[in-house]
Amino acid sequence: MSRRGTLVAWAIATMVCFGCGVPRQGRTLRVASRDLSRAVSRSDAEAIREFVVMGARGHVDVDSMLTGTARRSWVKALDEPLEVIPEAVVFLGPDHPVRVVWTADGWRFGEDPTDGYAQRTPRQALGALVRATRAERWDVLLRLAPRRYRLGLSEEDLRRAWTEGEQGEALRAARDRLASHLADPILADADEAALDMGQGHVARLEREGDHWVVVEF
Repeated sequence: MSRRGTLVAWAIATMVCFGCGVPRQGRTLRVASRDLSRAVSRSDAEAIREFVVMGARGHVDVDSMLTGTARRSWVKALDEPLEVIPEAVVFLGPDHPVRVVWTADGWRFGEDPTDGYAQRTPRQALGALVRATRAERWDVLLRLAPRRYRLGLSEEDLRRAWTEGEQGEALRAARDRLASHLADPILADADEAALDMGQGHVARLEREGDHWVVVEF
């Protein structure tokens, strides 16, 4: 599957997971998935987009979903999803979003809530960038940069960039904008991720080994 196709699959598969709050939401999510299946069956592009959270609609390639055998595949997959797992994002602090998952035993953390600078997921990496810059943890910020950017870059370079002059003001403004979107949908495939913050502002990440780094924000 192409990168665009993978992003589309993510957006559709998780479109109604945000805000799930009680066990019955699992059943509600199945109903929504089947309703979407009917919209795909009708080739109703407008109805399909209504099932996607606002921040992800621009990334959904509806035309490819409705082309040839793809439409039948989507109709079947959405009408009979293999598994439905309600998820949500809990903010333990203003810039500390943590994924939680509904299980047979109730809501459980889907990731380590004590690791404020984790990079195992794109959302963790973005949250780590916000917290690291506010706490002036330039060592963490250096670790969050792609390998190609880290060459010749020091913690002192980062400190000056973030705290001095107009560049520092611009970086802090961009950081604050990112902080206000930490709970928004993130589109990701195996190697790249993107958070669309609107008005042309997009945070982009990529995977390096078993962790994620921030390319731009």
